[in-house]
Amino acid sequence: MKKFTFFCLLFLILFGSTYSYGSIVFADNTYYGRALASGIYLYSSPEITQDKQNRLFEIPPTYFVFLLGDENDLFYRAQYNGIYGFVLKNEMSCVAGSPNTPFVTNATFRVFTPSGANLRSTPSQIQGTTNLVTSVPFMETNLMYYGTCEGEEAIPYKGNIWYYCKYAKQEQEYYGYIYAPLCDMLTQFPQNTEQFEYVTPNFTVPAGEQTGSNNYLSISNPWQIIIIVLICLPCIAIIYFLFKPTSIAIKGVGTAKTKRQKRKKKISKLKHSDYYELDSDYFD
Repeated sequence: MKKFTFFCLLFLILFGSTYSYGSIVFADNTYYGRALASGIYLYSSPEITQDKQNRLFEIPPTYFVFLLGDENDLFYRAQYNGIYGFVLKNEMSCVAGSPNTPFVTNATFRVFTPSGANLRSTPSQIQGTTNLVTSVPFMETNLMYYGTCEGEEAIPYKGNIWYYCKYAKQEQEYYGYIYAPLCDMLTQFPQNTEQFEYVTPNFTVPAGEQTGSNNYLSISNPWQIIIIVLICLPCIAIIYFLFKPTSIAIKGVGTAKTKRQKRKKKISKLKHSDYYELDSDYFD
């Protein structure tokens, strides 16, 4: 039993050390990329297309994306305020350190047209209802702004700018585009003036192990902990049965230790009686 306890403690120490080392490696490879100019986009796929339909929205100038790793020769995997996608490497200025305000947060706007507006999955209304996500009523303000995107000029001479946003409605969250001329901004966000040293990122975690879902092995993920425990339980059981003490009893055959124990018990019992009586087994 002592051996079993020792191996359990050893396993736990090694398990904890692995997690500590992993977290240090992850922390040393944290990078933010800054959009120093306008026209820098978060993309939905890691490719450059002529129709530019894989552009999600423009990253607000002077703000950042959190870089998740290398995707290919042209793109990084990235995350902006909970939205996952890709950014061009040659457009990112990577910084050493973590900004206090990496994203534009709490920026809201409202629909300012009596007929309301439509939230669409693409910045275009020519597709009719095929890209319709939901309707947004007049004076609705529960709209969270992420960035702008060029799309269809839905109203002549009103431009082609759309807002990419999140719309919270009846405990549901919808994401998509609203034509900007139908809205007005309620929040004016300033430029990010934080100062950093610019560096060349070095991602030591191989591509493919980091994803848009942040599938890193993390002690904070309860499901991963459960899976690891279930995998390790059979190993602990094997160690236990390997070191479990065994006793083989064969009828008519006893070890010298067993005989000595029997003699001591018999003598101890006789000492408390009025006389001593040793049978023939004692002299064997």
